[in-house]
Amino acid sequence: MLVTLTVQNLAIIDNISVDFSGGMTVLTGETGAGKSLIIDAIALLFGRRASTDMIRFGETKAVIEGVFSEVPPAARELLGAGEDDYLVLRREIHANGKSLCKINNEIVTLAQLATIADELGDIHTQFDTQGLFNRKNYLGFLDDREILTELEEYRRRLSTYKEADARYRELKDKAQSGARQLEFLKYQQAELAKAKISPEEEEELKERAAYLANFEEISNHVKEFSDLYKDGGALANVYQSIFHLEKLANFDKKYADYKKRLEDYYYGLEDLVEEISRAGKTLEFDEGELERINDRLGLYSDLKRKYKLSTAEIAALYDQICAEIDAIKNYDYHLETLEKERDAAREAVLETALAIREKRIAIARKLEANIKNNLEDLQLRNAVFKVEFNDIENVQFREDGIDEIDFLITFNPGEPLRPLAKVASGGEISRFMLALKALLFAKINLQTIVFDEIDVGISGAVAYSIAAKIKQISAGAQVLCVTHLSQVAAAADHHISVRKQVSGARTVTEITPLDHAGRVEEIAKMISNGEATPASKALAEELLRGKNVI
Repeated sequence: MLVTLTVQNLAIIDNISVDFSGGMTVLTGETGAGKSLIIDAIALLFGRRASTDMIRFGETKAVIEGVFSEVPPAARELLGAGEDDYLVLRREIHANGKSLCKINNEIVTLAQLATIADELGDIHTQFDTQGLFNRKNYLGFLDDREILTELEEYRRRLSTYKEADARYRELKDKAQSGARQLEFLKYQQAELAKAKISPEEEEELKERAAYLANFEEISNHVKEFSDLYKDGGALANVYQSIFHLEKLANFDKKYADYKKRLEDYYYGLEDLVEEISRAGKTLEFDEGELERINDRLGLYSDLKRKYKLSTAEIAALYDQICAEIDAIKNYDYHLETLEKERDAAREAVLETALAIREKRIAIARKLEANIKNNLEDLQLRNAVFKVEFNDIENVQFREDGIDEIDFLITFNPGEPLRPLAKVASGGEISRFMLALKALLFAKINLQTIVFDEIDVGISGAVAYSIAAKIKQISAGAQVLCVTHLSQVAAAADHHISVRKQVSGARTVTEITPLDHAGRVEEIAKMISNGEATPASKALAEELLRGKNVI
């Protein structure tokens, strides 16, 4: 839960630090005092986008820092963190347009901050009810962790099905033009089959052509090499060197080693000279061979120029052409094979989608009953609520399954069920959203829940119902609530007064935790339009004792 909130230079907030406790805490004060700014500060910690207009006039940056305790396991898992007692979120908004986010003093992205915040808390404002007017949001109210896991498998199967369907359609489209292409493909196939080209042969031909083109020079070098050793010439000098080393060995043993090494060189050289001489005698030049090689290389050049491909790519093209001819000739077989693959993939994705739909319907029926109970608690006893599912006779696979749902409701006896957005008044919508979120909060087990003026336009017995429902939610989570209703303020465990004061030439927001006497004074002012009278104080005392007196 949120333990401490520190805010610096945010609009009219100069520098405040406020400690929060568990249970239900209300923030009250006159309009414009800064109550919603405190909620805005928490929203910034929860990843809401910032604007430089939020920075206090004359300052270079705004800083918001929140310390959270009892960090949920899901948040720890996302952070890869250990069992630290506290989690510190920090947000800086700079006048140059930059925004800095930190978690436990480590810089993170805004998206990462928002992801962690999703596991910590939720902020519910009077404007959240707009989400009830968009049917695209409704599945999110049904899908639990089990369904979200199954949706991952559904999307994998959907991807497999789409790929199989694309292959089937591609072959079907190709087959329609296949007959026209077949003759041309056969011509290319015959041309390349006859050519029998390969990168390896081309390289060998180039090497052989280079050899033959330089045959005369090669022959001359071989002859000149052999002449060097003709009649024992150079070898005789080496043999004579061995004689001298033999004589020197009589005087120094190291010359015996030199003599042996030189003898090895001598016999090796003698063998090499003999081998090269024999090779030189077998050298032959076939002008016809060079011509045949050049003709073959010319074919390689012509094909590469014609197809605008390398030799390796032309060889691969031949295999591709053969496969295409085979596909056209055996179209029916291949199409049937792909059709079976596609149908099997469709069955797999439909199986998963129907399993998800079944779970959603079960959750929807429980939601209907629970919403009915919560609406009765909120003085909407005649309301009837139903989750309507789409007809799936003609199934359409979407990223979130095959289901489309609508929230249908009637608040008045005798009136038919109609889409929620078309029948509800503002007060009814606010109460419906509170009933819905009360269920969601219990399911997702958030630590901190913030309500910002969701009771606008509410009065009388309904106000007590709103207060009771918020109090009920606070039994399982920390609740922070901005309110103008004395009934809601009296239901709280803790009460904070928010006021604006003029200090020097500047307006600043002041935060004051209230004791019992302070709460009586504050609630009395809420009852009597800003002035605490003896009568309103008495009523405030009655409210704080839990009596419905207004």
